Amino acid sequence: MKRALEDAIRLLDILIEDRDSYFSGDYLNSEGRKLFEEAARSILREAPYLRRRISRVRRKGDYNTILSLREDLAILLLKGGQEE
Repeated sequence: MKRALEDAIRLLDILIEDRDSYFSGDYLNSEGRKLFEEAARSILREAPYLRRRISRVRRKGDYNTILSLREDLAILLLKGGQEE
């Protein structure tokens, strides 16, 4: 699980760091959505209990929601990927 979460965090970091390329205003553009979907697949493959969270992030698609998901994944990774 650790590897998939690390990959997802890396992809979300790319989104966050290159905000001008992947966001239009505060919302994901088409290229940003492609990168987010790749991260979401990694997350859901190893942590299917995050399905609702991923759905909310997909629906909202704004910068702060992506940032919040990234922070929560980092905490989950530090805890060893265990469901709370």
